[in-house]
Amino acid sequence: MNRHRTRTLRLATMAAVVIMLVIGAVRNAGTGSISAFGVENIAAICPLGYLETALAGRDIMPQLLIVFLVIAGLTALLGRVFCGWICPIPLVRKLLVNRIDEGQQAAINSSCPDEAEQPVLKETAAAKASCLQKGFDAKKNSTSGLMILGVTLGSAAICGFPVFCLICPLGLVFATLFALIRLIHFNEPTMDLIVFPMIVIVELVLLKKWCSKWCPVGALLSLFSKFNRSLVPTVDRSRCLEEGQGSQCQRCRSACSFDVDLKNGKGTGGISECTKCRECADTCPVQAIRFPWR
Repeated sequence: MNRHRTRTLRLATMAAVVIMLVIGAVRNAGTGSISAFGVENIAAICPLGYLETALAGRDIMPQLLIVFLVIAGLTALLGRVFCGWICPIPLVRKLLVNRIDEGQQAAINSSCPDEAEQPVLKETAAAKASCLQKGFDAKKNSTSGLMILGVTLGSAAICGFPVFCLICPLGLVFATLFALIRLIHFNEPTMDLIVFPMIVIVELVLLKKWCSKWCPVGALLSLFSKFNRSLVPTVDRSRCLEEGQGSQCQRCRSACSFDVDLKNGKGTGGISECTKCRECADTCPVQAIRFPWR
């Protein structure tokens, strides 16, 4: 699949999940949101929301604990697929800041020599490596997602309620949609339609690396995905331009939102942070990256 086709499929999947939950709200089917959803006796909750609630109430809640373990098991099996294919935040980001980010990345790429298309001298390859590294350095953030996760859980335990849920972009997106539904169906205008979108915009525009550096939900899923051994991006080193021809090609790394370096492991992101978005595979000019089941 080419890059455009993969992105379209990912956005379609995210949109389908959002639409399904909105339809459930309109028809009063009680499906909930992606943070807490279910049908009749089948219920699920955001794994971070569960931990916050359990710590706040000093109760493990056995039924929700089972759901938490199921989500942890699926993440260990498939990796952070939720972040790459289900979570609607990338869909919102595409409308807000993705074009800005892509424009900046295009400027970096255009100012760097492209050795994938023509032979280059060592000096030119080194120049591009240095140029790309500037882009990578801009991605680095001293604040770790695990630190945010710790603060999130600690605040829930101290305050006695899930504090992060008040500012979670994922929850606020659905809260805004449900407020809009109430306005249309019951003519109930609320400040939610103003406050919630403003918070989401501030978080995603000012904190452009939210998903890769700040999101505690993603950090929690990364802990489970450390056990993931399926659909892991694998480089065919016999085809890779850098491995086979000695070129300084860094396209797969520059395409990764989490700065995962599949070849040398020098990126700021680890393989457990991979969301299976396929950006690296679709960007590779020689199709050297695959996602094998095992």
